This record gives sequence, structure tokens and C-alpha cells, in this order.
Amino acid sequence: MMDLQLDPPSATPPAVVLDDALRSRIDALADEAWPIRFTDHVAAEALANEALRLAEAANYPRGIALALRTLGSQRFYVHSDFDDAEVQLRRALDLLHQAEEMHGQADVLHSMGSLHRRAGRQREAMRLYLQSLDLYRASGDRVGEAQAVGSLGSVYHLLGEYGHALEHYQFSLALREGIDDPPGIADSLVNIGIIHGTMGEPERAIEYILRALPIQHGDPVRTAVCLVNLGNAHTDMGDDRRALEYLERGASQFAALDNEGEEASCLSDIGSIHERRGDDVQALACYERSRELLRRSGAHIYLPEVLIRLGALRLRMGEADAGLRDLHEALAIAESQGARQHVYAAHETLAAAYETTGDTARALEHHRAFHAVWREVYGTETNLRIQHAVVRAEVQQTQREAEILRETNEALTRADEEKARLLSQLQEQAAELERQTREDPLTGAFNRRHLDAQLAAEWERARRFGRPLTVAMVDADHFKEVNDRFSHAVGDEVLRTVARILRENTRGVDVVARYGGEEFCLVLVEATADEAVQLCDRLRGLIADYDWASIRPGLALTVSIGVAGLHEGADAPDALLAAADMRLYAAKHAGRNRVRA
Repeated sequence: MMDLQLDPPSATPPAVVLDDALRSRIDALADEAWPIRFTDHVAAEALANEALRLAEAANYPRGIALALRTLGSQRFYVHSDFDDAEVQLRRALDLLHQAEEMHGQADVLHSMGSLHRRAGRQREAMRLYLQSLDLYRASGDRVGEAQAVGSLGSVYHLLGEYGHALEHYQFSLALREGIDDPPGIADSLVNIGIIHGTMGEPERAIEYILRALPIQHGDPVRTAVCLVNLGNAHTDMGDDRRALEYLERGASQFAALDNEGEEASCLSDIGSIHERRGDDVQALACYERSRELLRRSGAHIYLPEVLIRLGALRLRMGEADAGLRDLHEALAIAESQGARQHVYAAHETLAAAYETTGDTARALEHHRAFHAVWREVYGTETNLRIQHAVVRAEVQQTQREAEILRETNEALTRADEEKARLLSQLQEQAAELERQTREDPLTGAFNRRHLDAQLAAEWERARRFGRPLTVAMVDADHFKEVNDRFSHAVGDEVLRTVARILRENTRGVDVVARYGGEEFCLVLVEATADEAVQLCDRLRGLIADYDWASIRPGLALTVSIGVAGLHEGADAPDALLAAADMRLYAAKHAGRNRVRA
């Protein structure tokens, strides 16, 4: 029989004594890794792993937690491993809570918020960001406070609440300027620029991003973010060549950083340019590669937009079943994320898709849902909040300049003159804000709030005195194709031109208002149904015959109009609007470029 040979017991590694020198070394390694976790992720990971090795050998919980703080953040942001990242961050949070390490907890909570934001779980991200904000403030960390405020702005942006987003970005910028934090200042400038781009102001977006770009020099992640957003702004201006150049540079930089989520977002934007140029095959390849990277990386915040673009392209290429499947998946994901801008985009595309297939019931259902969500995102209250935020920031800047001037001016007379100038400027800004509360900022037509007030007043007057009153709903035909083919900048100019034609060819007592998207509403005072139909048919002809090629060669546009009058028994202003809206839909279903009453 063979003797059983047992290996000698392994020697227990000697315990590592945690003295002050070792504790200081572990803390120093962790503190060195944290600020470079995104700018030099290779060095940061090496430092954090060394800190983790030493801390675990010495059974030093705080050191373990601070090392995991960096490693967990990198797992999702750099390596797109969301599950492992959450495990590491939760372990770090538990250890820091036991150690009563307030500042470290704030950092980990903020990182967990960013993880959920990139995964598309915006409400959970907001909860974690708010917790981190409370801890940053309690520990007196102004840099962390500014970062958390900016991150909350990013959540509001993804939820389509642009007014709230802009307010948070501006507050974050003020905090960062107060503590002289150049990288943070640049982040805030880029975010403010993105909001202006989202609201149809690409020139202002470029202005803010170009202010940030020199500050970001040497930081590959932040530089790539600037390049991508410059590309998107140039896309909105119709400059596809410059846009493609910036986006391809950004995509290459993110690919070199192994950041699949951001690379996927770039590929989606590149695909939209190829699609607009008529290269459907290249566009399809970009969209499918983008979707693959997003699903693999877990960065689901970009997935609805990619699926909408992919679905719309497949529908146009004749792949109806696949296209509708992509669009319904996009809608479901966007609704689960609370991303309203993607919800209304999915409804809009689905409405057009079902109208093409002849399913009018579903087309009308998605058409109504689109307008309802669109008004929530871009409605009057949102525009007013943004306008208030912009004006408030300009006023605060003016006040800061006035304070500096007061301290430095030696001549009292000159100071008084400057104060008078500033007072006049503030009064002008207040008057401008008052005007903006009535007007749609893009077209100069009245906004929805003013329309509601005027329609209610005219409806009451017409009912009381037995006078005629007619409402017309005007909608630009195939407007989405204008944006897709010629750019959003051209689409904005088209809307401004339509509004001008409507204003110039109606009476001063009539109300011309932007109702939402590419839809306008006319309140025709003292106008009978026959008179309204004649006027609307004239307006329709003026728009159809306009020289649209002067805006962009190859451009053409028509409108469909629905007309409803008080004589039809509408029992409230809203009922009159609803009746006109149904006639508008009938005009579109009948072939567009016509008036229905």
C-alpha cells in the first residue's frame, strides 16, 4: 500500500502591523488615486490596488474603503462593469459609514449616483446625489458640493426638465468660480452650452464649449466631451463636415480610453449625419454598432435615442416589423427612465410609422401622446424657467461687475454714472423678461400661456354678446423630414418664417401663437367659419408658394389647417381647440396641404 503523503501545513503569513507610517502611506496612495481616476485611469488603478493590498493585509477598513472608492468608480466609468462597480462601492460605503468618515461617504454616494445615472435609473441617481450633497455641505467641501449640484443638473437634463437643469448648472458654476476650480468651471460651461444647444441655440452652445476647451487641455476625457458637444452643435447648425470631424475625433478618443458608452453615443450621432447625407448603409452600421456597445457596457441612458434612430431608418428601408420593434423598445426604456425627451420622440416617430402603414387609430394615439409630452418638455413653463435663469445669471454677473467697479473706482462721479448705466440695463432686462413671458422664444409668436388667456377672454366675450369666434390649428407637413434632411437649424428658420407669414397676413386683433412643436394656433376674432376658411386657405397658399429654397436649396413646405367655430356648440375654450385639432388631423389624413372645417 502506498503511504499517504500530506503536505506540510502552509505557513501563516506574518501579520502586518498597522503603524502610523503604514496608515499614512495607504491614505496617501488612496488620496493620490482618487483625483486622477478618469484622467489617468491606469495610474489611478495601480495606486488604488496597491492601497487595497496594503490595507487588507493590515486590516485597515478605512484604507480598504478609500481604495474601493476609486476602483468602484473606475469599474463602471472606464470599464463599463456596472454590477462589479456597485458591489465595490457598496462595500466601501458600509466601511466608511462604520468609520464615520463623512467626506468619503459623500464621494462614494456621488459615484453611486453617477453609476445609476449612466445605467438610466435617474430617480435613484437623484436620491444618491442629494445624499452626497448633504454630506459635502456638512463637511464643508465646496468642491464636492459644486460637483453634486452639477450632477443633479445632469439628471434634470436627462429627464427633460431643462429649466431645472440650467439653474443647477449655473449655481454649480458660481460655486466653482468662488473657489477657483478650473476643471469644474469648464464642466459647468460645457453643461450650460449643452442646454443652449438642446433649446435650439447652437451658436451659444459653441460659445460656452469653446470657453471650456482650453481649460480642459491635458484631460483626455473632458477634451473628448468637448469635441463631441462641438460636433452636435455644428450638426444643429447644418455644418455636417465640421460636425463629423469633431464627432469622429471624440469617438476615437473615447475608444482609446475604453469608454464604450460614450463611444457608442458618438457613433449614434455619426450615424445620423450619414443618414442625412443619404448613406443609409453606413448609418445602419453605426446605429447597430452603437446599440451593441450600449447593451454590452450597460450605459443605457443613450439606448432610447439609438433605438429611435435605428427604428426610423429601418422603417424607411422597408423593414417595418424590425423598425416598429425598435421604436416600441425605445419607448418602453425611455418611459422606465423618465426620459421625457425620448418618450415624445418615440411617440412622434411611431405616429408617422403607423400613419404610413394605414393604422390611423394607433397613429392618432401616438400623435396625441407626442404633443402631450412635448408640451411638458418644451412648454411655456419650461421656457419661462430657462429665460428667468438666463436673465438672472446675466443680472448677477452685472451686479458682480458693479461691485468690482465700486471698489476700484476712485472718482465718485464716474461710479454714479456707472451705477445709473447698470440700473438702466437692469430695467431693460426686466422689460425684456416681461416680453418673453408672452412670446415663444424661437418664433416670436405668442406662447401657449398667452394663447390660453386670450382665447378664454375672447370666448367669454363672444358667448356673452353673441359674436362669431373661430380657431384654426396650423401644422407644418412632414416637418420631421425637414429636421432630418436639412438640420434642426434649418427647421428653426422654417418655423420662424411660418410664424412671420401668419402674423403678417392676419389682423392685429387676431392671436397667432405657437401651440407646440411645428403647430400654431390662430384665434380669429369676429370671424365667421366661412371667413376663417377663406383666410386659412389664403395662408395655406402663401406658405406653399413661399421661396423656401432661399433658406436651403431643395427645401419645400406646406401646411395643413383645421378650423372650428363657436357656432358648433363648443362649451369651453379647450373644446374649441380640440375640435380644431381633430379637423387638422382630418386634413392631414386626407393628404395634407389643405384646410378642413
